[in-house]
Amino acid sequence: MSTNNPHKTQVEKAHLEELLNKGVGGKYKNDSDYLEKIAQEIEWEEQMVRGGIERYNNTIKKAVEKGTESTTKAGLNSTQKYVPIISKLIHTDIKNCFQGEAGRHQTCFKLLLQCLSQKDFQEDKEFVKDDPFIWATVSLIAIKNILDGISKLVTVNALAIDIGTSLELEARLTLFKDVLPEKHKQLESKINIRANKMSKNKRRYKQKVWVYFMNKNNLFWSEWSKADKLHLGCKIVEYFEREGLITHEDRKKLGYKKRRSILYVCPTEKLTQEIRNFNIHNEALIPKFMPMLMPPMSWSSPYSGGYYAKKYNYQNKPKDIFNALQFRKRNK
Repeated sequence: MSTNNPHKTQVEKAHLEELLNKGVGGKYKNDSDYLEKIAQEIEWEEQMVRGGIERYNNTIKKAVEKGTESTTKAGLNSTQKYVPIISKLIHTDIKNCFQGEAGRHQTCFKLLLQCLSQKDFQEDKEFVKDDPFIWATVSLIAIKNILDGISKLVTVNALAIDIGTSLELEARLTLFKDVLPEKHKQLESKINIRANKMSKNKRRYKQKVWVYFMNKNNLFWSEWSKADKLHLGCKIVEYFEREGLITHEDRKKLGYKKRRSILYVCPTEKLTQEIRNFNIHNEALIPKFMPMLMPPMSWSSPYSGGYYAKKYNYQNKPKDIFNALQFRKRNK
């Protein structure tokens, strides 16, 4: 037996039309009540923005504490910006070295050349392409170590040795790739999959696994001495000082018998300001999205719809948003 009631259907239809005429949020007593609900929604969305800013800053704080500032958005932006610049400086010095203009103080370039594949050289040891971008990987490693280093108080020697150690690993991987390219490709895929499942110590894991398989495949490697790493790392640090990104400070340290000077690496105002400005402009771009208190605004374009806040005016006045909503309904 059917229970359809024509009168009830007409009442529901009339009620639905009334809700649609009143706009988003359903039925309200009057316009002031409607404006109050809009004001609550705007305040709620502003809390989402503040939550996003807090989350963004907490992410940066944790990265700085772990010494991994290069993995933040500001760090990635600096990396992308300065890789071409540092690559060009390295390439210019290497070319001068080939022409006999480098001098005895640039012997560390012999180590740096090991980071390039044999495919980048001709038979007469000249570059196949006169392109600074061949040093992009070296510059990337250098910038990553620099950004991670300045997150904490680090000496010039410690930072230089870290850079030298990372470049030595890159040189070993380049040798592996040149001699056993297929094996290198297989291992790279497996190591990356395993490392992505780890929450920490990814870099150390990759280093140990690569060295193990190189030894297993009898790839001889003449290890760089600590002095060699120090000289190469100091040269890389010099490039960043020339660009005005870092500087070193001579600080006194109280020893057991006498006071001694120790050089520490510090970011310059230029680099600090760049990172600060980037964070200020990006911290509010990803709010901590939460469910809306009001039904979402209909989408009139890819950039207008959904949330209410800062859609029509900078001050987020409820009256202006109310007028805009009414205007949309009239023009449907």
